[in-house]
Amino acid sequence: MISPHKLPNFFILGAAKAGTTSLFDALSQHRQVYFPLVKEPAFFCDDAYYARGLGWYSQTYYQASGGQPARGEATSRYLFWGEKVAARIHLMSPSNPPRFIVIFREPASLVHSFYWNSVREGREPLALEDALEQESERLAQHSAQLKVEGQILFAYSRIGLYAQQLKYYLELFPRGQFLFLLTEDLKDFSALTKKMQSFLELDDYSAKIQPTASNSAALPRSTTWHQWLRNRSALKDILKFFVPFNLRHRLKMSALELNLKPFQYPALDAAIKRRLQAQYRDEIIALEKMIGRDLSAWHKD
Repeated sequence: MISPHKLPNFFILGAAKAGTTSLFDALSQHRQVYFPLVKEPAFFCDDAYYARGLGWYSQTYYQASGGQPARGEATSRYLFWGEKVAARIHLMSPSNPPRFIVIFREPASLVHSFYWNSVREGREPLALEDALEQESERLAQHSAQLKVEGQILFAYSRIGLYAQQLKYYLELFPRGQFLFLLTEDLKDFSALTKKMQSFLELDDYSAKIQPTASNSAALPRSTTWHQWLRNRSALKDILKFFVPFNLRHRLKMSALELNLKPFQYPALDAAIKRRLQAQYRDEIIALEKMIGRDLSAWHKD
């Protein structure tokens, strides 16, 4: 039997590119919070990982937790894949539901940021306008693989359909288990930290928690080296037998960081921005009602 103290009791769900890394970095500094070394285990959205079972998940990511009252997970793809992820998390603890921190970003700017992140990862060769035009065709072509792996590749205009994604969680978990944040909340770091501490019932540790530059805009110096580090290879499979996981992960993340160079993304084209804002308007209004936050700045004419 898996001890509940070796499983997460709260999740940072997403949205992707909305500030989840900033929330993760802030909470990671709290002495009462435990996160696995890997920020995004993707256990509940990747079918191959999920098939390994909760025992594997607990042993791999939470065995080192030392009695911290808050044990978190921060896979940003969980919101996008809410239909299957919410049900799987519910099965993990049906009688003792976890808490969820969800952060949202104005959709047009989120699409822009997600596009450039895809470019950075070597997954997107097209210009944004072309990627939007070919989105439906590409998703249809790769839908089965993307669903099995729980990936968001190519889903630019769909990534900001927050109300449709969130409804699966609200159908299964009490409303009081959710803390809804906006990217704008990151501007007042002290207030944000206190809000999360209160929600997770943690001691006030805000004076010792400092903001960090999380996931800053960058591009790889060498795309080939970046992709080799990110993807599986025969050499890395062999090294698994000789190098402990924690050391491998730290070396990989350090190498990835050293290979990045700061890059100022071009501004979002005004015509594309207007089109995305019009596309998302009804969705934003629906989300506004669901989370009880004023989003009028996102859908004003």
